[in-house]
Amino acid sequence: MDRDVLEVVGELFRRRLQVSELDPDAPLVDYGLDSVRSIDLVVEMESLFDVDISDEQAALMLTLRDVADQVTASRAVRGARGDGAA
Repeated sequence: MDRDVLEVVGELFRRRLQVSELDPDAPLVDYGLDSVRSIDLVVEMESLFDVDISDEQAALMLTLRDVADQVTASRAVRGARGDGAA
């Protein structure tokens, strides 16, 4: 996983969830993430990182580290297909 992705995603989630600290391995629901916020954050990450995240992939993103790993994987796939910068 790209360390920068974890930092950017962490800052985004801290700001949106209004918390000062996030354990990258703690369940995001522990910080008040609900389904509506989750959808908003996925849309924001797709735009920010120029990736596509399916509903199935989003459902598996339970921790901040899961989110960063998925963004990193989606960027790698996009780069391998040649339809954007990785």
